[in-house]
Amino acid sequence: MWMKPKAFLVLAQQLSRNATCEASLRTCVSRSYYALFNLMAQFIEEHVESLSHAAGDHEKVYHYLYNCGIAEVETIASDLNDLRDERNDSDYKLHLNKFSDNYTVTMWLKAKTAFDSFENLINSRKKRESLAKGILRYKHRTNS
Repeated sequence: MWMKPKAFLVLAQQLSRNATCEASLRTCVSRSYYALFNLMAQFIEEHVESLSHAAGDHEKVYHYLYNCGIAEVETIASDLNDLRDERNDSDYKLHLNKFSDNYTVTMWLKAKTAFDSFENLINSRKKRESLAKGILRYKHRTNS
């Protein structure tokens, strides 16, 4: 059975509530991002195209969703992009000291809100089809 992207969001929430060290706080931010990214990537793989499962997929998912022509999805894609920057900070910039309880909860809430919005959108057949068509139009326009 496949793991569901929401499992990362649940783990991130647990980490934010029970953080015992900075590594837990940083991992919360990272898992929050990956919950949203994997939900979006799963949608693209099911309705648009297979992804390579390489680093470039992060940009591809963002660009596909940000340019789909649906304002709500473009906002969620912007949140994804912001969360990716925060994830990079949490995973690679160990000298930063911004990872507090409040900061981590804020990042988790941003991810949860975006996750829930995207999940609600793709649970509607009409919106799901419109999103897939919008991504395909963007792909056609850009030859990607």
